Amino acid sequence: MKLYIVEISKYVIAILSCFYALCGFISLKFKSEKKRTPLYAIQIIIQVIILVLSFITIVLRTGDLKYIFYGIGIALILSTLLLLFSAFFPEGNRLIINNAAFLIMTSIIMLIRIDSDKAIRQMIIAGVSIVAMFIACEIVYKLPVLTDLTWLYAALGAGLLLVVILCGSVTNGSYISFTVFGVTFQPSELVKLIFIFFLSCVLCRAATFKEAMITFGVAILYILILMMSRDLGASAILFIIYLAVLFVATMNPVYLFGGIGIGMVGSIMGFILFRHVRVRVQAWLDPWSTIESTGYQLTQSLFGISSGGWFGLGLFKGNPQTIPYVEDDFIFSAIAEEFGIIYSISMILVIVSMFLMILFEASRLRDRWSRYVDCGIAVWLIFQTFLTVGGGSKFIPLTGVTLPLVSYGGTSLMVTMLSIGVYEATCRIRVDEHYEAIERYRQARSMEAGRFEE
Repeated sequence: MKLYIVEISKYVIAILSCFYALCGFISLKFKSEKKRTPLYAIQIIIQVIILVLSFITIVLRTGDLKYIFYGIGIALILSTLLLLFSAFFPEGNRLIINNAAFLIMTSIIMLIRIDSDKAIRQMIIAGVSIVAMFIACEIVYKLPVLTDLTWLYAALGAGLLLVVILCGSVTNGSYISFTVFGVTFQPSELVKLIFIFFLSCVLCRAATFKEAMITFGVAILYILILMMSRDLGASAILFIIYLAVLFVATMNPVYLFGGIGIGMVGSIMGFILFRHVRVRVQAWLDPWSTIESTGYQLTQSLFGISSGGWFGLGLFKGNPQTIPYVEDDFIFSAIAEEFGIIYSISMILVIVSMFLMILFEASRLRDRWSRYVDCGIAVWLIFQTFLTVGGGSKFIPLTGVTLPLVSYGGTSLMVTMLSIGVYEATCRIRVDEHYEAIERYRQARSMEAGRFEE
């Protein structure tokens, strides 16, 4: 009987994940949150079913009832997020919040499978990050002075990156983090959001050649510091964010194609200058020839993805622990192995729907600062996903970046939730713009009616 329950649950979870992702794309058809409400309700019901079935599977497979408390913990964290958001920010975008909850749920379930201690830490960080998200939303919405702190953002970002060079520790050949009082912090994650703020501040006032060169200078400064830290994944993300926001602000294809050319030159320079980049490229080109050394991580990732099949081996039936740093850079491979390709693709589509929804809301904003911030967040989210999934599946060389909201890592989770809070603040600004437009329209009609009566 247990076998039947576990096997049926595996198929149900995969199918439900497809329906969940589909609801996200259908919601893009509607401009009103009210019309999207039934789809949001379906998504929440699907999340509950997936969560329950996942922990039924875990308990039946392990025979350990302690995992029930993990499930209750996840349920409390995510229900708090969904309920508080509905209560305090009813004018916000619920799809982004629902999808964030789905990704966090997937992350913690997979981490419980890999390392229960890390799962507990991730749950704690998720709770703190949710609180930080609400605070960020309030601050951005109520403090318009944030649009005037242009050079403070530039200096703060550069300072955080320099701290890593001076005080950071080496991870996989790169200086990406430092530890204070036992807490590890990865500044490059926060710098992405700070850099988006800086770009938006400069370009919302004017988007001429002068502003393009100012932002280019700061972008190059950040990238040079990151190259000194050998953190090429973060430098690639920052440069793509820069190109995307600059193009949206200017609509000048010269900047876009010129930036792509500069990016290609930078990639070649990185290959020439850094040995660990050459090692990763070689492992990408032919991991099987170095399967016992530099190609081991990637080959194990490919084994995991392929062995899962469409519906996965099931929780606690695979061997994700054979992949080094599986909870960080290769969590997609672990999910594909035990949840299956269908669930993994659905998870990617969930992130794609977030990307499209953020751009959709950005296109409706009149406030240029908010519009550029949203574009930067959307591009950051989708490009980082591309780097992580592409690296783990041998589509591109490994870059060592995390899968947003899914990979283990406190700084990544915290900053991503902060960026969601910033986005939700811009949604509230867009609603205010809508009401102001309606009020102007009513006043204009009243004036026309008054002139007609005269």
